[in-house]
Amino acid sequence: MSLPPRIIGWEALESRELDPLRTTGTVVTIGVFDGLHRGHQRLLGAAARLAAASGLQRLHISFDPHPDLLLRGSLPPRLLDDVELALRLADAGVDRLLELPFDAAMRETPWEDFLARLVAGGGARSLVLSPESAFGKGREGTLPRIRAWGGSRGLQVHPVAEARAGGTAISSTRIRGAIASGELAAAAQMLGRPHAVSGLLRGSTLHLEGGPEGFALPPAGEYRLRLGHAARAVGRLPLTGRLATGRLDPRTATIELPSAALEGRARGVGRDAERLEDGGQLRAALLAGRVGA
Repeated sequence: MSLPPRIIGWEALESRELDPLRTTGTVVTIGVFDGLHRGHQRLLGAAARLAAASGLQRLHISFDPHPDLLLRGSLPPRLLDDVELALRLADAGVDRLLELPFDAAMRETPWEDFLARLVAGGGARSLVLSPESAFGKGREGTLPRIRAWGGSRGLQVHPVAEARAGGTAISSTRIRGAIASGELAAAAQMLGRPHAVSGLLRGSTLHLEGGPEGFALPPAGEYRLRLGHAARAVGRLPLTGRLATGRLDPRTATIELPSAALEGRARGVGRDAERLEDGGQLRAALLAGRVGA
């Protein structure tokens, strides 16, 4: 599995190199999709069906940095590492990933201008979004307005109902709350997979990316884990590695691993026991519940 080509900024999207993309046309999804949870998966699945039926390419638009940095002054705890996010977008059939800077200019961009540039530069023919989606200055680009705008400009708008769990809409915020409370089974239900973290292995300690301000983490304790290699540009999706138990300390953002978890065939992990070097990147899926809890 190869990662979708990454386009950085409007200018790259509007370059002549992407004329074939504009000629073919695209089905577009928009959002940080930081957790790529079941709600995001539903949007991506609808986009895949539309693209297959119409012969269009898939374009996903994300923002960097996360809009919360500008709007709220801080980044939310991560639910995916960058490589796993890209792998999962590729697995969902995304052909190209456009990253736009979320800065003051983007915050103040009227939704009509945003869409007009997307249609012209990205060849947008169909837009898939949730009924609650809103973007542009003041979040004034709501579904009824976008549908009316698109109807006169050849842009089809396809709303997709939210995914729900326990009668409530799934959101990244709700998932982070479940993880922080140690409710990993509930988080996994909303994510559609166990929550996973990644970092550098030093000796028998996994130092998580971003430190204490990086990944969403549950309370301290021992957890059942599934270990695998991270930071792969190509290859299998994660969660195919060996089972182990590790002690998580969210204050230091570290997981202590027993030597038995790292030993074996050539000190390896994963289905093929690939060699694990000190300083290598490792991903750990946190399986539901603390050991003995």
